[in-house]
Amino acid sequence: MKFFLDIDGVMVHANPHRPVELEDDGFYKFNALAVTILKCVLYKTKDEVILSTSHRFKFSTLRWKEIFESRGIEMNHISIIQTSYSNSPRINRKMEIEQWIVKNKIRYQDLVIIDDDKSLNDLPKSLKDRLVLTNPYTGLSDINDLTSILKRRLKQRFETLEKAK
Repeated sequence: MKFFLDIDGVMVHANPHRPVELEDDGFYKFNALAVTILKCVLYKTKDEVILSTSHRFKFSTLRWKEIFESRGIEMNHISIIQTSYSNSPRINRKMEIEQWIVKNKIRYQDLVIIDDDKSLNDLPKSLKDRLVLTNPYTGLSDINDLTSILKRRLKQRFETLEKAK
């Protein structure tokens, strides 16, 4: 499974009235609930996280992997969405993701999009059905949205991870 993942409004809140905490590495501290949810659904060896966040060009993929691992999310496959439009200020997230899917010949059944970008509401139905549109003020906070799309066994039980916190 390929997970298109945003950071602002997904892994951290995007509330302009609250500061975002930083980790020792200088990047954002991820929301504990969002981390727990991803740990439940991501299979380290099978799944790929494709960063669609505006922060994606700040670091190499190796550095991104280290950032996620230091926050408790392990994965073998991480990449950065890059299209011919990536540096254009007039291109929205919807267009970037659609172009990447077409270019890489990805079947919609093989992907999930986790993002707070409202432009994704205009995705074609087949892709919109694969979208978890988060509330930017709270981020990724409901595992049920993901499990209803994935329709696969969780890597770990959500309740077990929640109690361990």
